[in-house]
Amino acid sequence: SEQYSPEQLLAWLNEYLDEMAHLVQQHQGVINKFTGDGIMAVFGVPIAHEHPDEIQRDACNAVDCAIAMSHTLDTLNQTWHSQGLPKVEMRVGIFTGPVVVGSLGSKIRLEYGVIGDSVNIASRLESLDKERQPSPCRILIAQQTQNYLGENYQLETWGATSLKGKALQVDVFRVLGKDPA
Repeated sequence: SEQYSPEQLLAWLNEYLDEMAHLVQQHQGVINKFTGDGIMAVFGVPIAHEHPDEIQRDACNAVDCAIAMSHTLDTLNQTWHSQGLPKVEMRVGIFTGPVVVGSLGSKIRLEYGVIGDSVNIASRLESLDKERQPSPCRILIAQQTQNYLGENYQLETWGATSLKGKALQVDVFRVLGKDPA
């Protein structure tokens, strides 16, 4: 943001967000909000998915979406590099657990809100150890998500990890990719 005008930043950011939003929708996710250059997406809403097969599908959709985002980011970075623009890195945190969704706010202003400790854990996974960024797109999941993925995903174990504001440790994995089906 120091090197470009607000107009240039807005155009660049909208290009990035448009590509990523398309992927969320393509993987049956719902965008809850844009947070500057971040996206908060939820899978398995607005209708509660409670059957294990539905939860598994949501977990796989979320991880597949993140993997697709990683591939798209590689392509965007190549394009931006050829245009003299900087390359971008991103982080994804995914946690599978209960949430509640609905209108949040006041009579003056409402927004679609997603509430629950699962949201907090996903956020903490995204921001965990920011300096540990081995690739342009780092995807971290918790054991609760890994339990639903099956054998087709390539994972790197980060072990039991303390997350900011959490009393209990969470078993963390980095998603490296997915084996061809």
